[in-house]
Amino acid sequence: MKTIPQPSRALFGLLCLAAPAAAASAGGELPTTGARVSLSAQDEQGAEAIEEADRGWLAGWAGSIEFGLTGASGNNENFNLRGAASASREDDRTADQINLVYTYSNDEGDKTENRFQVDGRHDWKFSDSPWRVYVGATYEYDEFQDWDHRLSVGPGVGYQAVETEKTSLLLRAGLNATREFGGSDNRWHPEADLGLDLTHLLTERQSLEAVFDLYPSLDPIGPYRFVGKAGWKIDVDPEVNLFLRLGVEDRYDSSPGPDKKRNDIGYYATLGWSF
Repeated sequence: MKTIPQPSRALFGLLCLAAPAAAASAGGELPTTGARVSLSAQDEQGAEAIEEADRGWLAGWAGSIEFGLTGASGNNENFNLRGAASASREDDRTADQINLVYTYSNDEGDKTENRFQVDGRHDWKFSDSPWRVYVGATYEYDEFQDWDHRLSVGPGVGYQAVETEKTSLLLRAGLNATREFGGSDNRWHPEADLGLDLTHLLTERQSLEAVFDLYPSLDPIGPYRFVGKAGWKIDVDPEVNLFLRLGVEDRYDSSPGPDKKRNDIGYYATLGWSF
C-alpha cells in the first residue's frame, strides 16, 4: 500500500481546511452540514413514529373511574351502589368511546336493582367537514325487566352542529338491530336511533353533560323507548384529577312488559378519578 509523502500529506491537509473556507467566501453552502441536520430531523421523526407504533391501539386514550355508595342501618336497612368507567380518544380522523355502568340497590333485605350496561362507538370523521359516520353497540343486563339481556348494534351518521371552546353538540341518526333475551319476545327487531351528545363548560372546573337517544321501533311501528342522561361534573382537586359528578338518568319503554313500569328514573352522586 502506497503512502503519501510527508510534504504531500501536509499539502493535502491544508487543502482540506482551505476548501470549506473558499466555498463559504464564494457564497456556497456546505452540503455535509445540511445533510447532518436533515438526518438528525429524520432520526427524530423516525423515533417518534417508532414510539407511536410501540404504543399501538392504546395510544391517545383518556378515561375515568367513579363510584357512589349510600346506605343506612337501624330502623331502615338500605344499600345503594353505583360504579362507572369510561374511556375515549379522538383525533382528526376518528373518535372512540367506551362506557360501563353497574348499579345495585337493596332495601330492607330485598334486592330492588341489579343492572349492568356497556356501550361503545367508533366514529370516522371527514376532513374539514362536520359530518361523520359511526358504528355502535350496546349490551344491557337488567334483573328487573321483562328480559334478562338486551343487545343493540348498528351504523349511523353524525353531524357536529356546535364545536366551540366551551360547547360541543353532536347530532346522531342511525339504524339498530335489537334483540332481547329471556323475555316474552326474543326476536331481532329493527329500530331507529335519534340522539345527541352535549357538553358545555361552565367554568374551568365545572361542566354540564347530556346524552339522549330515542329508539322508535320499525317492526312493528309504534312502540318506542328512550334513554336520557344529564350530569354536572365538578373538578374537586385538579392536581390529582379527582372529580364529583351529580346526575340523573331516565330509561323509558312504551311497552315494558307485564307488571312493569314504563319509567326507570335514577339519581346519583359519584366520586371519580380521571387518568
